[in-house]
Amino acid sequence: MKKILLVATAIVFALSALAAKREKVIKINVQPQEAAIYVDNNLIGYGYGEFTRPKKKTQVAIIRVECNEYTTANSKFYGGDERNSLSFNLMQDGFYRGSAASGLVNKYMTVTLDPQYYTIDENGKVNNLPAWKLLHQILLNYFPEIETTDFHGGYLQTPWEYKTFNMSEKQMRTRVTVRDVTTPERVAFQIKISSEVAGAMQARHGEFDEVDRLPKEFEPMVEELQTRIGRASSI
Repeated sequence: MKKILLVATAIVFALSALAAKREKVIKINVQPQEAAIYVDNNLIGYGYGEFTRPKKKTQVAIIRVECNEYTTANSKFYGGDERNSLSFNLMQDGFYRGSAASGLVNKYMTVTLDPQYYTIDENGKVNNLPAWKLLHQILLNYFPEIETTDFHGGYLQTPWEYKTFNMSEKQMRTRVTVRDVTTPERVAFQIKISSEVAGAMQARHGEFDEVDRLPKEFEPMVEELQTRIGRASSI
C-alpha cells in the first residue's frame, strides 16, 4: 500500500510539474493568419506563436502583431499575468479601404488629342484651346482650383489635394501635372497623376513618399483623362 501511495504521489508531482511547465508557455492566436507576431522584436510565427512567460511578475514581454493592409497591434504581457493565451483580431487599415491600387500614378502618360478638340491652320499652327478648356473642366470636378495654368507655355498643375482615412494614421496627397508635347506628327498632352503617402508624424513635416495607390474618388478622373480628350498611351 505504501508503495502504491509513493507511486501515486510521484505521478501527481509529475503531472503538476508538467502542468506548471505548460503554463510557462504563452500562446498567441491572430487573425488574419498571415499576420507576423513579434515578441521583444523577435519573430515567433505567423497567425500563431508561443513565447516563454517572463520569470518575474514585473518583467514584461513586448508584443507586436503586424500585417500588410492592417493596423498594427502593440501590447505588453507581464510575468504576473495569469493568462496562458492571447488573441488579436487586427482591423484593416482605413487607408487600404479608401484607396485603390493603380499602375498609372507617378509617371507620365501621353494622351493623343481627339481632332474635335484642336484645329490646324494653313501654316501648320495648332490651336488646342478647346482641349485645354475641357481639361480644366475635368480637373475642377476633383480639385478646388488650378494652381498653375499657362496655355502659351503648355503647362498646367493642380495644388496637392490631401486626404485622411478612418482607422489609419496615413495621409495621402494627390495632384495632376499636364504638359503640352505637341509635335508636327502628333497633337498630344503628357499627364502625370502624382500620389504620395505619409504617416501622421511624417505628414506634419511634409515627408511624403510615392505610392502606387490613389484615393478611390479619383478613379473616375483617371478614366476621364484617358478617354474624354483623346486616347492615352504610356510614354
